[in-house]
Amino acid sequence: MGPKIKFSREQIIEAAFEIASTEGIDKITMRKIAEKMGSSVAPIYVNFKNTDELMEALIEKIISISQQLFVEESQGAPFRDMGRASLRFAVEYSVLFRDLVLKNNDYMQEYDEKMMPELIEEMQKDPELQGFTADELKTILLKMKVFQLGLSIMAANGLLPKDYAMEDIMDILSSTANDVIRSARLSKTDIR
Repeated sequence: MGPKIKFSREQIIEAAFEIASTEGIDKITMRKIAEKMGSSVAPIYVNFKNTDELMEALIEKIISISQQLFVEESQGAPFRDMGRASLRFAVEYSVLFRDLVLKNNDYMQEYDEKMMPELIEEMQKDPELQGFTADELKTILLKMKVFQLGLSIMAANGLLPKDYAMEDIMDILSSTANDVIRSARLSKTDIR
């Protein structure tokens, strides 16, 4: 009998991520991960007691990637940077994005619950959003998210005009952010 193969949690999560990124989250099984790693399922169960625990770790990896994209897109305007990072995620991980956004699942709910406080905190640092309460920022974020998700879905599905470069799409996203912020400021001054 040959030596037992050992895999780290990170290697297993990476294999699951590769499957999710190319085939979809619902295609992840312990057996498929084992096949990808050239192993039996035993080493996977040494690290994860069940698929749910593995899926939690996968969602953590997705959040980590989202945060990394945010850092990479950071240009000093957190509200816009969030949109740019999210659009980039949709383009670079289109299968995964479609799974998270277009299919009925708990993953996006978990993602939103984990990320919302962090997103609001980042928005509070944005000079353009000074003077808004946390509740007002949540509303601004939701309005922008509605637009950004539509744009991201179009990008993930290859539905954007062919003559638009990614920078053109980012400009549209930024312009819409300006409109949402301007509208929120006008609404705030109309109330007073």
